[in-house]
Amino acid sequence: MADTSVNPEQAYKSQKASKPHTQKLESAERFQHIKFLDCDKPVSRIIFECWHCFQGIICEYTGEPVIGEYKGRPSIIQIPVQCPNCEKTAIKLNTGEVLSKTAIPSPWEQ
Repeated sequence: MADTSVNPEQAYKSQKASKPHTQKLESAERFQHIKFLDCDKPVSRIIFECWHCFQGIICEYTGEPVIGEYKGRPSIIQIPVQCPNCEKTAIKLNTGEVLSKTAIPSPWEQ
């Protein structure tokens, strides 16, 4: 008699080969436009869109990120930047201090 048992590894490979791999793309994924300027200077700038209303904002900031504590462990403190248009948190920056924020037309607006 011939041995008709199937090797488990071969069975797994044949199952894997028979099922096509499909990649799900989320059409609802959101991205935030950001452009950093003057990163090599003491006062840096960032241009971005508000996460909520897509208002263009230019922000000046300075300093190194501040290390705080979260659940007993060291953690970088993120500074929330409020949108001048919708007054919600537009972005959170890992920096020492936010010096200014100004609403501008969005460079990415179509």
